[in-house]
Amino acid sequence: MKYSEKNVVVSIAGLGAKHLLSQIREISRRKITHAALFLTQVDKTERRLVYQALLESTIKKIPLVHLRNDMSLEEILLLEKNFHPAYYNIHENAFRYLHKWPGFKKKLLLELAGQAKRNPAAQVEAIGGFCVDLAHYKMAEVSQSEQLRYLLAKKKNQKLFVFNHLNGYNPKNNKCLHRPRFHRDFIYLEALPKFVFGRLISLEMENPIREQIKWRQHILKILKTKFK
Repeated sequence: MKYSEKNVVVSIAGLGAKHLLSQIREISRRKITHAALFLTQVDKTERRLVYQALLESTIKKIPLVHLRNDMSLEEILLLEKNFHPAYYNIHENAFRYLHKWPGFKKKLLLELAGQAKRNPAAQVEAIGGFCVDLAHYKMAEVSQSEQLRYLLAKKKNQKLFVFNHLNGYNPKNNKCLHRPRFHRDFIYLEALPKFVFGRLISLEMENPIREQIKWRQHILKILKTKFK
């Protein structure tokens, strides 16, 4: 596996539209054209502001969108038309809403929470594969959760492991860090099994874009050593 700036992308992710709009403005100042989009903390009214800002930005391609369960088919079609997402990721509880998004099952990827119990209704074969949050995987390893056992049962089918989220990890409390601050926050990547890594990685970080770019360079060094 080879990773570069082309398949490890920065993200638009944060707590509410104000945070996302700030990141979008910075992206445009830097003339960045590719970024992942995390809408999990943005309600329907605020999402309209985010979509308008994206349409006016330098963004041309959004490789991955993190959906919310309350998102409509019309919202997905808007994103499809303008930003051509390769994939959308969902959580286990979204399987009850798949009927809302006809035609998109094979573009949906399952993200597991890490320490939570497995939802048997969420079967990855019904959709396009996994989006493994790498910090969540580490959390699942430590807690030996049902979700870890589910991922391990699928490890021989490498094509299911499509995309990743990447953020920091705190071993003291076994939690992910969406605003990493130190190099040590990424040490956990060195020991993860290679099968969980997909072809594409999005940085799931609330940090300003300038910090995400700095962390991406550090992460690429770790991945280069890991996959040499």
